[in-house]
Amino acid sequence: MQTITINGRFLGQPLSGVQRFARELTLSLDRRIAAGAMPMLLRDVAWRLAVPHGTPVDLSLKAITVDEFGSGPGHLWEQTALLARTRGGRLIGFGGSGPVAHRRQAVVIHDVTIFRHPQSFRRGYRLLHAALGLALTRTAKIGTVSDFSRTEIASVFRVPIGGIDVIYNAVDHFSSLAPETEIVDRLGLRKNGFFLLVGTMKPNKNLDFAIRAFEALDGVEQKLVVVGGTAPTVFTPGHTAEGNSVVFAGRLSDAEIAALQRQATAFVFPSVYEGFGIPPLEAMTQGCPVLAADIPAVREACGGAALYFDPTKLTELTDAMRSIATDRTLRSSLIAQGTANVARFSWDRSAERVLDMLAAL
Repeated sequence: MQTITINGRFLGQPLSGVQRFARELTLSLDRRIAAGAMPMLLRDVAWRLAVPHGTPVDLSLKAITVDEFGSGPGHLWEQTALLARTRGGRLIGFGGSGPVAHRRQAVVIHDVTIFRHPQSFRRGYRLLHAALGLALTRTAKIGTVSDFSRTEIASVFRVPIGGIDVIYNAVDHFSSLAPETEIVDRLGLRKNGFFLLVGTMKPNKNLDFAIRAFEALDGVEQKLVVVGGTAPTVFTPGHTAEGNSVVFAGRLSDAEIAALQRQATAFVFPSVYEGFGIPPLEAMTQGCPVLAADIPAVREACGGAALYFDPTKLTELTDAMRSIATDRTLRSSLIAQGTANVARFSWDRSAERVLDMLAAL
């Protein structure tokens, strides 16, 4: 029997957008396999999720078996144990890496941030992932998460754009969350009394820009809540600054973030570079208006459902904050457009694209 293996290394990594993508697609593939909703070429195939020994597997799978083997650092495990275990079968990786010597694999590369914003990464990380990308774009079937990233990958690695498939992110997982509303009271917030920003301190995420734009907002009673972007050596969860107007909430659960989105005046997404941009779509599922950086990938994800600003011009974001805080008609319009926009994406449709890629290998 033929075998298709999912590279499950992502289960041992901290949860970010890449790992979320991998988890949700694995679960959607499992549902499709269990229901028999497969291309004819993949009907008689055994599916497995490969992970290094000791990896916590917290996915509830019905049709995909878990195969635990090997150990060692993630990249070493991929290039040795995973390669040996999957020879002769097909392999799919959702996290931008995989064994370069494998000749029947598909790999999803999310973006080329290491090339466009190298200052966001350590030198060793950049060199390793640049080499991996160069090798994989020549030996594997490549997928990515947006038309923008498709163009970027083709340009950076000098490969034909027609050979790269687009598999969109989705937010089904977020729309079904039960919000943990206690977080609103715990942070001392009131409904429609704060802007919400979720991100890291990496330069391309542009958090400092958003904070400075907010601090220039006069005559409007609002706070700015920053989730996840606080460096432990600088800020502590719940720490406030600038006269208690900026609240650093630290890392929160999805359910807590959803609760904040439902109460926020708007969600602010100031990134200067993204491969797609899941956070604005997650906010839209909770009926939260979105203020978004006017960059190609975010335009592709958000369409006409966001109020855009130039992420290099403070006054544009400050003006957008003032408008959304004072214009109820604008808020209602963006909320309605956001609800319609997120319907364009689903993990099930993205899983169907993955199956087509694998069938073509």
